[in-house]
Amino acid sequence: MIKMENKIGAAVIGVGRYGETHVRAYKKSPLVKLVAIWSRSEERAKKIGEKYNCEYTTNLEKIAQDKRVKIVSIATPDFAHTMPAIKMLRAGKHVLIEKPMAMSVDKCKKILKISRENNLKLMVNFHNRWYPPVVEAKRRLDRGEIGKVVAVYARLSDRVEVPTQWLLSWASKSGPQWFLFPHIIDLVNWLTGKQKVRRVYALGKKEVLEKRGIDTYDAVQAQVEFEETIAVFESSWILPSSWRNLIDFKIDLVGSQGKIEIVGDKEGINIVTEKYETPFVLDPITEEEPINYFIDCILNDKEPICSGKDGLEVTKIIEAIVKSLDKGCVVEVI
Repeated sequence: MIKMENKIGAAVIGVGRYGETHVRAYKKSPLVKLVAIWSRSEERAKKIGEKYNCEYTTNLEKIAQDKRVKIVSIATPDFAHTMPAIKMLRAGKHVLIEKPMAMSVDKCKKILKISRENNLKLMVNFHNRWYPPVVEAKRRLDRGEIGKVVAVYARLSDRVEVPTQWLLSWASKSGPQWFLFPHIIDLVNWLTGKQKVRRVYALGKKEVLEKRGIDTYDAVQAQVEFEETIAVFESSWILPSSWRNLIDFKIDLVGSQGKIEIVGDKEGINIVTEKYETPFVLDPITEEEPINYFIDCILNDKEPICSGKDGLEVTKIIEAIVKSLDKGCVVEVI
């Protein structure tokens, strides 16, 4: 067993539903000492701090100046990642940041620049890369089993209680384009070899959530032209509460020699080449696995596979999608 004084110190900034996942992962890790958590709410900070027996604060500077803390997870709302990320990096902390990395290309570039200048690890938590059917799809694609990927369809949607209950206080500052698109855009980008993007065109619909006082899109669809592949992305925030799962997730990859279908709610993958195959994949991992991976990157000086550069590329595409939504036209991506 590792002695307490040899464990790496960690803190979590933002302890909502997903932030608590980070807290739980650090608390359970035999390699980490959970030092502190931060919330803007004194009540929430106290509740989580006492639940996990760690220090708690509403003052970011306390965490930045705490020399015990070497790793910081940032799980604040989508629009509130940049300031704490920069503050922690400037204080010499390695940073694991929830998606999206930031809600503008300029902010992503600034975060990335500071991490590089200070020789610190920066990872964006694109946790769906650890989903076993996705891992299997990546393995098959890299072996060239379906040939060159020609077209992709990717869908990720949430039940309506996500924006109307879970994220009610800040849903109007986000939307399916920022809350959901990062996951599927990153997956498609990763699965197809991180191709450059040429242009995008997007459509969005506002009605259901607006009537409930939430000024954001019910649904967004985007067409994206990569160098060698065309893709359609679709996300909505208004699935009925009676839908069988919290999310609706699906990716189809059509290649020159076959097709791979990833079906989220069935936790499976179908591969069609000269035969139809449904290979066995491992049981779903926990949401804590990418966090444990980041800990390993710090301890063994490895570059995270979900890099700050990957986070920047995803935001670059979404920023173009938002511009297309606003202007109603095709947007070239430089």
